[in-house]
Amino acid sequence: MALCTGIRGAGGRRHLARLLASGALALVAACESRATGAARATADATTAAVADTAELAPADTAPVTPGTMPRPAAPADTSRRAARPARLSPLADTISGYLVFAPVGERWFTVSSRNRRTFVDIGRVDIGVRRDSARAAAYREAVEKRATVRVGARFRLRGPWGAEDVTAAAVDTWNGRIVLRLAGSPTMDSLARARTALIASAYRTDSVAEAARDTCDRAAPLPPALEARLAQIRDSLTAELRAGTGPPYERLRRRLSIASSQVTGCFGPSRVALVVSLKAGNVEWVRERVVLVDSVGRVTPLRVSDYRFRAHDLLVAFDADGDGVDDLATRATTERAGATTLLVLDLDAKRLTRLAAGFAWEEP
Repeated sequence: MALCTGIRGAGGRRHLARLLASGALALVAACESRATGAARATADATTAAVADTAELAPADTAPVTPGTMPRPAAPADTSRRAARPARLSPLADTISGYLVFAPVGERWFTVSSRNRRTFVDIGRVDIGVRRDSARAAAYREAVEKRATVRVGARFRLRGPWGAEDVTAAAVDTWNGRIVLRLAGSPTMDSLARARTALIASAYRTDSVAEAARDTCDRAAPLPPALEARLAQIRDSLTAELRAGTGPPYERLRRRLSIASSQVTGCFGPSRVALVVSLKAGNVEWVRERVVLVDSVGRVTPLRVSDYRFRAHDLLVAFDADGDGVDDLATRATTERAGATTLLVLDLDAKRLTRLAAGFAWEEP
């Protein structure tokens, strides 16, 4: 190898001629062949390295320069994989297809007493589940494992008597509704056994708070002058509704009826809430006026936002959302359907807006 290097370094034709003359032609050929092979091997290795780099680099990225290396892709985050739902028995799995629950994240619910028990409404069941014990057990299984509100959930209950914490104790059903039986104070249990249905709001919470007593005196009788004033207001609203534009069809005009209701509460400066409705048919057409009346007879008209429900019968007043102002529980109706709705009062906006609805029913 040293000799071959020397031949290349001599660089002149005269040196090559001397080698040829001395009979070293074979040695020259061998050296040239080795040098050519080494150069070809070096070139092939370089080409292969470039090709390997091209295969590793993405086609749409810039070539890798010395001193910079591409960062590896971040591993996929598998820490928040959704838990698999609990397995159901065959009958419970069938029944679960007929259950409609409250939306995930819903916080406000309607509470009412039925058959001397207090229930919170959490959805609708579209299949009979009381035919036999096996079907009832499968229904309870499906609700316990699939409901958006489970047994053991805690609520802050607010009603005419005050506020307290209650717990969902068991699954039940009532008139096509999915309900949870509530466990609370002896006061709540006593009110549930009364002749008048208990109505309350339930706010789902994880915190614990002290029971609070409501201080509004709703049972106090109204002064005779205020009673007379309420009668005048009711008659005036009735006359206004009848004088307005009536139903568009003759069959509805023949079936017009007036309904009114009132409740006493603490509505800021006002003392009484009054509603007067002009209805036609099976609540196919409705005109309604809702007002607040203070202790001296001043009237404050209210707007009502209760989605599809058109007419309202006032049931009771209480502070449903805990803001210190009474709200309204109503029996709300529309054509061939109804529900118990809770309407919260915004005194500044002079508006009633639905807080929650439950125990809905529909006619066939």
